[in-house]
Amino acid sequence: MTELKQYPTHPLKHEQCYLCFMTLVEPPPVNAPSREELRRPHKEYMARLESEGRLFGAGLLKNDKEKETSDLGYGMFILRAETRAEAEALAFQEPNTKAGLRTMKVIPWARGEGDINVSINFTNGTVKIDRRSYLLDNG
Repeated sequence: MTELKQYPTHPLKHEQCYLCFMTLVEPPPVNAPSREELRRPHKEYMARLESEGRLFGAGLLKNDKEKETSDLGYGMFILRAETRAEAEALAFQEPNTKAGLRTMKVIPWARGEGDINVSINFTNGTVKIDRRSYLLDNG
């Protein structure tokens, strides 16, 4: 087996991504569906992007424990896309944005550092992703 050598000053190949910041539109457009009606389509859309390998991460811009929010918007997701056109074509199809309930700001990001750690323990049926653990259902 070849030893993995690290060169901390060697430039890494960047992965082109796009940060997609969403802000709630207040008041919502008159004829738009409710946010509750779009909850499931939103989750299904994000799940599809994830299954296609396009979604790097997504979530709300808040910390409930410390009652902290962000002036950057309501939520964000990170898309893996080679071009702005590709990223915008995906981002603006998000159901809440498409219905006019959210605005979308798309910002390029060339991810060059960081890691993701995944551990699967067959004995106790757990999966660890970074600092989070999940118990698998053995049904």
